[in-house]
Amino acid sequence: MSSARFFEHNNFAGRNFLMANPSLRYFLLTFDFLNGLNFNDILSSIQLRSGGQSTPSTCLLFEHSRFQGRIKAFAYNADRDINSLPDFNDLTSSVLMMDHDPNPNKTILALRQLGGSQLNQAIDDALQNVSEGSRNGDVLLKFTIDLFEVSLFGVDLMLIEIPIKLHTPWPFSDYDAKIRYWVKLFIDSGHRLQGFVAAWGYWIEGGILTGSIESRLRPKVEEKIGTVETHLNNMLKEVNFHQWTDVYLMPGAASVTSDYDGNVADDCSVVLPFVSK
Repeated sequence: MSSARFFEHNNFAGRNFLMANPSLRYFLLTFDFLNGLNFNDILSSIQLRSGGQSTPSTCLLFEHSRFQGRIKAFAYNADRDINSLPDFNDLTSSVLMMDHDPNPNKTILALRQLGGSQLNQAIDDALQNVSEGSRNGDVLLKFTIDLFEVSLFGVDLMLIEIPIKLHTPWPFSDYDAKIRYWVKLFIDSGHRLQGFVAAWGYWIEGGILTGSIESRLRPKVEEKIGTVETHLNNMLKEVNFHQWTDVYLMPGAASVTSDYDGNVADDCSVVLPFVSK
């Protein structure tokens, strides 16, 4: 069982509290929890304690609530003290503690880095005959573990976020929108990586035409779930160069064994343990 003690000040001074991960892959400390302890935006040092060297662990600090924004990740498989957070002092609003799969054979892949151009092309192909909309930037892949709205709090999901520009007739300006599909990855009976859409949604810029645009956009977003799953699983075929035993996600361009930082919008990494032959 790994644990972490969080301190108000540098060098393990001031108020503190202890949290133990009861051997769960993800143990979440929400903004509401930290705020209830009057610990939002004041964390300054950490003592990390390992549950055993065979189980590598990571403590991830998030700048914002709901595990969003900038991230600072500390890896450990032995006791470790972090006496200060020079570039993350007094910034933490949510925390994720992870105990990794103890299997030493793992592949860690940043998915947008791996297949982002394929996703962009797939969206362009889908929109090429649609005069009222076009892609408006790169398709983003994001780590999500707080989708409380659809009872998926604590479930690791990959958000596919598609920025689009919706074209409207003169004299109205074009509208920005984002189409969102949350994907759950799993290992099938053949030990291959697959994915399905667990939730979907959208955001539309506010304006006089927002309601009219929503009435047309909503059924199209739902209608394309099957197409998104097809394109996604075609992309994931490139990942199936081993027979995998498990799959789980980390935010950003992640590492299991090293510290890293970044932003949840930078990428979404998939961790794939496998049986060595």
